[in-house]
Amino acid sequence: MSDDAPAAPSDAAPRRRWKRLFVWTSAALAVVLVAGVGTAYAYYRVLRGNMVQHDLSSALDEEERPPKIGEDINILFIGSDGREGGNSAYGGRDFVGERSDSLMLAHISPDNGVTMVNFPRDSLVQLPECQPYEGTEGTYGYYGMINAALYHGGPPCAVKTIETLTDIRIDHFVHLSFVGFRDMVDAIGGVEMCIPEPMRDERSKLDLEAGQQVLDGEQALAFVRARYEIGDGGDIGRIDRQQMFLGALAEQVTSSDVLTSPSRTTSLLQAVSEHTATDQDLSLDQMISIGSTLADVDLHDITFYTVPWWPAPLDPNRVVWDEERAAELFQAINNDRRLDDAALETGAPSAPGASPSPSAQPSPSYPAEPSTEPVDAAADQAEAIEGRDATSNPCVNGLGEGTEEE
Repeated sequence: MSDDAPAAPSDAAPRRRWKRLFVWTSAALAVVLVAGVGTAYAYYRVLRGNMVQHDLSSALDEEERPPKIGEDINILFIGSDGREGGNSAYGGRDFVGERSDSLMLAHISPDNGVTMVNFPRDSLVQLPECQPYEGTEGTYGYYGMINAALYHGGPPCAVKTIETLTDIRIDHFVHLSFVGFRDMVDAIGGVEMCIPEPMRDERSKLDLEAGQQVLDGEQALAFVRARYEIGDGGDIGRIDRQQMFLGALAEQVTSSDVLTSPSRTTSLLQAVSEHTATDQDLSLDQMISIGSTLADVDLHDITFYTVPWWPAPLDPNRVVWDEERAAELFQAINNDRRLDDAALETGAPSAPGASPSPSAQPSPSYPAEPSTEPVDAAADQAEAIEGRDATSNPCVNGLGEGTEEE
């Protein structure tokens, strides 16, 4: 036997020890990961339990709803102007009930990115009949303000209104308050924006200097709510600013450590759970599925649109939809196909200069068949429906281009 023969067993022993160490380390890591997932899921369950959830299936008649088409997901975001609790700090303490301060449809497609459609709150539309819901009185169908649907029948009535007007199936909804929006912006550390010129609006308490800056929750809320002392004082200009803010928000969330920071993620989840209501079907699995879809979406594939509109013939403070072009927009979304911006261009005529009524009471006396003839202001239509992707920079494209004169 050679002198080297005894060395073999001694070499094998360290290898066995390293193998055992690797196995035990892997097992320990697996236990830690499983425990972490379990803790995260338990934490999610606690947060989810704090959220207000609505049962759409019992509140809406399935036979009256549009059919589900394809694998895409449609989520209706309802920004509420209710003044209960902490929201009373934002004016109108004698305000009764709540109306939708903003309505936005997010169409999330695995193939075509994300399409966001704003419905102007000043829109005069045919509201459907809605049943009483959780303290609301319900309503008969009449021609009035779109934001009154929430007042009459809560989130189910808002969902029914959009489904009736667009023939698009709403899969889920998110009902958000002023305080919830403010706290979510603060939770991610604010949103960086470039403000092209000083902006002041006493009602919304907006006071911003020009230049690159980070908006905290209060400033962001004032920015997206401002309307009366900025631009033409109408809702269309405000929608333009809201879209720009959401573009900046999307860019920041996807390009920073917001989603990888435990503290910020925790604060964000707490803000969502405390101030947001959803439908019961927006489950953990659904959220994960939506999140995985959005993870692969490029910012250029997030596009914002506003429903094509005309100034209302009998009230310059209101708008009516351009039915033909609005139908083209809704059909494109329903069929999950890319929108043909050239075909959809209507351009928004300059919105009326007078300030709309802040109370936005419904007006059942309006005629059921509004005129679709354009008024003089429509002669200078520019870019009402033209899509804007999420990379739009207000300091490049300008709040004055598409807000002040749009």
